[in-house]
Amino acid sequence: MSSNPSPEQSLDKQPPAPQQPVPPSNIHAGFDPHSGQSWLFPVDFVTPDYLPLIVEKTLYHNSLVILPNRFEVSFVAAVVMHNVYRWYPFGKVVFICSNRKATQDQRAACDRLMKFVPSDVVDMALKPHERVRNWATKRAFFITSHTMAGEMARQEAERVGMRKIKLVVIEDPQLDVRAHSAIIQKLTEMGANFRVLCVTTTHGKTVEPAQLKQWHISNIELQWGNPQEKPDEWLMNKKEISNIVTVLGAVMDGLLAELQLLTQRYLANLHACKQIANTSLFETITADHIRQERTRYELSVLTGVVRKNHFEVMRNFHMAEKLVLAHRILARDGVVALMDYFHLQNDALGQADSELSAFLHKVRQGVYTAPHPKFTTLDNFLREFFQQRTAVVAAALRILIVVERTDAVLLVNRILKNIPESKHRCLIDSNYASYVDQFRTGELNVLVVPVEIEPSIELGHTDLVVLFNVTDHPLEFLCHIARTRGGQPGAIVTMTTEGPEQEEITEIINNRRMHYYENRDILPIGVDLSDSMVRGSPALIPPGFQPKGRHVLFNRQATTVLEATSSRASPSPTLLPVSPQLVVAEKRRVLEVLSDSPATYDAINGCTYYQVMQVPSQPSLVRTDKQEAEGTKSPGGGQ
Repeated sequence: MSSNPSPEQSLDKQPPAPQQPVPPSNIHAGFDPHSGQSWLFPVDFVTPDYLPLIVEKTLYHNSLVILPNRFEVSFVAAVVMHNVYRWYPFGKVVFICSNRKATQDQRAACDRLMKFVPSDVVDMALKPHERVRNWATKRAFFITSHTMAGEMARQEAERVGMRKIKLVVIEDPQLDVRAHSAIIQKLTEMGANFRVLCVTTTHGKTVEPAQLKQWHISNIELQWGNPQEKPDEWLMNKKEISNIVTVLGAVMDGLLAELQLLTQRYLANLHACKQIANTSLFETITADHIRQERTRYELSVLTGVVRKNHFEVMRNFHMAEKLVLAHRILARDGVVALMDYFHLQNDALGQADSELSAFLHKVRQGVYTAPHPKFTTLDNFLREFFQQRTAVVAAALRILIVVERTDAVLLVNRILKNIPESKHRCLIDSNYASYVDQFRTGELNVLVVPVEIEPSIELGHTDLVVLFNVTDHPLEFLCHIARTRGGQPGAIVTMTTEGPEQEEITEIINNRRMHYYENRDILPIGVDLSDSMVRGSPALIPPGFQPKGRHVLFNRQATTVLEATSSRASPSPTLLPVSPQLVVAEKRRVLEVLSDSPATYDAINGCTYYQVMQVPSQPSLVRTDKQEAEGTKSPGGGQ
């Protein structure tokens, strides 16, 4: 006779209850309902009409954006990054690119266009343990794809901060497809709810259909630079480009030789530690090469191979990279750019080097006929260019001078003040539309423009285009000339120093056809890409919210117009002496902030925005002293 099992035995024999699925966390947690009412678009720069439409679409869809030039690519990335940064006060935005130079350029573009709170921004070219700490404390990251792939391989406890990523911006994703696809896949597996924005230019590498699904792309935005022209009809490829080479001279050669000796001390130490190859050919050593060797050494440290003199090795890497870059700046841009570079670095290790400090003190106290021989070459070239023409013809000329650095703009302005035929303006991050109009109508005959502004202006006919600095953006300089100079541009002149810069720009000029054809096959022709894209994108904006676009003057209107006075004293035939201290003081005065236009104020993340008035008859929102007095007398509205 079988006995009935006890209740305890019955419970033991029952199958285990199935685990209840963990309810998904709120994917919109952290969304700011106040900031989420709008998205911001800066109007400090003149931009094409299609950019606001592209920005709005990328906020709602995972997008691949293909634009004609690097300025527009950086612009879209900066605007989208800042809007997501506003919407999620505790979220994180990440910019990824295959090389560190591009990440530095994008960070500079963000500072110039839509600036983050400085304490939230970090360049992840750091030591491994510092990167772990920054994932927990920072919000805007600029990182290379190689470094990001290494970060994704960390242990789960060290990747907690990555779940807060709300936006991943990848520049030129087709250059490293495997790494970028792996990053997006791992972030998805971690449960992060994020938007993907892939940006590239029309002369980039072809994007294969299979890559779109790997990047979770659901929307493609493509804008050609010359929709009505074939590449072989571009004016850029028809024009002859002249290159004027400047000899450095005894003074500059002496400074370069002294700085090279300071640099070779650290290179010799690294060579003795077997960290870099032979350093006898100093001209072949670049900052990128030293950076790669430093990364290789850091990876070996992670495997447990730590040298006894680890700190000394890292110090030598740091100083060697810094001084190799300083040598390049001095050779191509001059003493003012060199002092500005060390001032911005403000490096404790550099300040501890007594020989380097003595060298910088000597350079700082020096007085030079020109901060670089190229400025003398430019002065002589412009004088000869004007003197070869009659007064009437000279007044009708259109000359565009493109430079890279703010201090170079100021120094070129000093040159133009001493040329009587010059009616010039210099633009530095300003609301410059009226001065562009004056240039087009003939009131001005010389315009000095920084490289970051130049792609956004249309000048029509120009008689002379001078590319003064082509140090860091040689391809972009020529690309801008190819795509933005309408009509029939005149002569195009580049100015370089003898040596590596001369060889570099000569190679680019001779092969510009190869560089600047738009890749008409950047997307496969005759292929239906809809099957290769994902259906829908993660919802970054909660239901019920429809952010409205707001045009804002994001940066205060910095004064950037350096007027050429009509009543001058007799111009000096030569350049006035200049010292680095004088130029820095002048630069500080020029960049003083003036903001007297009517605006509404909206404090967001510690920044101030200026919304453009759309209705001309709307009364000014800035109260005058008279209005203040009336308001004090009649607090009830004047009744």
